Amino acid sequence: MDKFHKKNQIEQKKQAELIQKDEFADFEGSKAELIFLKFTHFLARNRKSVFISLASAIVVLAIVIGFFEYRAYLFEKETVTLEDLKLGHQKSKVALDAQIQSLETFLQNQSTGKMELRVWKDLSKLYAEKGEFGKAAGFLEDAAKKIDSPKEIKALYFYIAGNYREKEKNNAKSLENYKIAAAVIEPARELDGFKAWSYYQAGRLSYLTGDKQAAKQYLEKAVKLEGSESADDVKLLSSYLLLKLGKN
Repeated sequence: MDKFHKKNQIEQKKQAELIQKDEFADFEGSKAELIFLKFTHFLARNRKSVFISLASAIVVLAIVIGFFEYRAYLFEKETVTLEDLKLGHQKSKVALDAQIQSLETFLQNQSTGKMELRVWKDLSKLYAEKGEFGKAAGFLEDAAKKIDSPKEIKALYFYIAGNYREKEKNNAKSLENYKIAAAVIEPARELDGFKAWSYYQAGRLSYLTGDKQAAKQYLEKAVKLEGSESADDVKLLSSYLLLKLGKN
């Protein structure tokens, strides 16, 4: 009896499949109409699963949109908070230490991660004014590493960081920063003045640290730059160092 019942179920299933396949066999409309008809019949047969899938997709989309809107709201809120903080410093003529402390506290509390560049730049300036050039350079180095574009800003941050490191008496780190600045700005078609100064500083620090070959290469690059009156002074300085190298 069980075998007969099972066999009967299999036959019924096959018949149902055949009916489903032949359901539109006599349809004489266009292909587009046939596809639409099949689609509506599919929806009618699978209303529950289709509704659940659609509802799930809407919920996921709403969550994603809500997340990005919330992040944008936080960024706007943190931007306003930072501007108010800096304005308060200016109006009240807050001491350097207090300004640094409040900015570092803000940096710890911000959650978007998008305020770091602005705060690092401000902290670098404040530490430089305070005479703590190592910390000033560190913040600019962190900022420069995080910047991909524009390249000019990235190079400028490394250049200034090199200046701070030299004031800190850390010539090795200063040379590293000048070299990075020179490499980053080298492909630029303009800014020959800045490019020449980057080459000169990298050459000068190479000379001071005893790497005469590298010094010669950088200084020659500075001298060979053309088409910029702003580079004339640094070309003279580079030429002078090249003469000293030639005598040694």
